Amino acid sequence: MVRTIRLATALGALLLGACAARQGSERARADLAAGTMVSLPSGRFFLGAGTGPNRDIPTSNAVGPLLLDRTEVTVAAYGECVKAGKCTPAATTVDWQWIKNSERTAWSVFCNGNRADRADHPANCVTWWQASAYCAWAGKRLPTEAEWEWAARNGDEATKFPWGNDAPAAQLCWNGAGNDKGVRRRNSTCPVGSHPGGASRLGVQDLAGGVWEWTSSESVVGADSRGRGGSTVKVARGGAWADLEPSDVSATVRLLDLPSRRDAEVGFRCASNP
Repeated sequence: MVRTIRLATALGALLLGACAARQGSERARADLAAGTMVSLPSGRFFLGAGTGPNRDIPTSNAVGPLLLDRTEVTVAAYGECVKAGKCTPAATTVDWQWIKNSERTAWSVFCNGNRADRADHPANCVTWWQASAYCAWAGKRLPTEAEWEWAARNGDEATKFPWGNDAPAAQLCWNGAGNDKGVRRRNSTCPVGSHPGGASRLGVQDLAGGVWEWTSSESVVGADSRGRGGSTVKVARGGAWADLEPSDVSATVRLLDLPSRRDAEVGFRCASNP
């Protein structure tokens, strides 16, 4: 009996070791494709946008320490997960609740899919589940919205934007006034990290503009004033390449939608514990 237990324990250790090695190699493949992570300190702050059914409840959050992807996950990086058989291919069409055929036709042309000429652009048109699967394959996870905002507001500096409090212009990939393409002239995502002026103090890129980023956090929409009823949705943060108003790309703006949403303006980045 003792011998059997010891043998089982040894086999279990070997299997765990093999699993850890495999996970480590997958994370290495992901990091090779997606770049390094940035270390963020711990702290406590109030979310810029309140929570609750009317989003008017101040919420104090303790975060960190954590590691956050320096850039949004790219088409090439996501493709590595597809090759590994752990992710389904990014869609080439958009889809969301109550979408019109005209909207599907108009917006699907902006999906990056697995286009070779967009290898360094952010993966988009992916659902929340696809984003979660990629992060799990890489040995990471989606950040909470509190972690995301902590990074975008530069911790307890509580800035309006990742670069500070100056209004957005050419610092980021968006479609508003002052952008490097001209107002309403941008017609695609940008290569990740191609707007270094929009980085946070610690060097996290594209937290404003680029693509909205799925987080692990949930909220409720459609509830009454007492918080009854409503639908559970996922939270995305950061604004996107097609947005026009400064408020659309602020560090506190939220996008709330079902996890099944596939949108040319939505992608993700991953986080992990140190």
